Amino acid sequence: MEIRTLQDNLLNMDTRLTEMEEKINSIDTKLTQVVDAILGNPLTKTGGFIHDIELLKAKVVELEVKQVQHEDFKKKTLWTLGIVLALGAIIQYSVTIYSSFIMTKNNQRQMEQPQQIKTP
Repeated sequence: MEIRTLQDNLLNMDTRLTEMEEKINSIDTKLTQVVDAILGNPLTKTGGFIHDIELLKAKVVELEVKQVQHEDFKKKTLWTLGIVLALGAIIQYSVTIYSSFIMTKNNQRQMEQPQQIKTP
């Protein structure tokens, strides 16, 4: 009877060992899938999450460069607009002063000349 019990125990242990080996193989397969998803699989040439993160980093750097270029363009445009408006204001002021100077000169000349009385 003891031998029978011992054999039953050995069979149970063997069955449990087989189940544990299957579970370990299943865990190993799942772990391989997780590693392939994170690091990529060299056989299938997939990049995995690490490759995706590197692509995203490159795109972020590219966008940052474009943003800096856009800000520089915006600054240059605003400065150009400011300079053009300032030059326009200076020209307008100069023309106003010049025209008032000319008008003053003309008025002085008219006052210096004797007025001619028109006789009918």
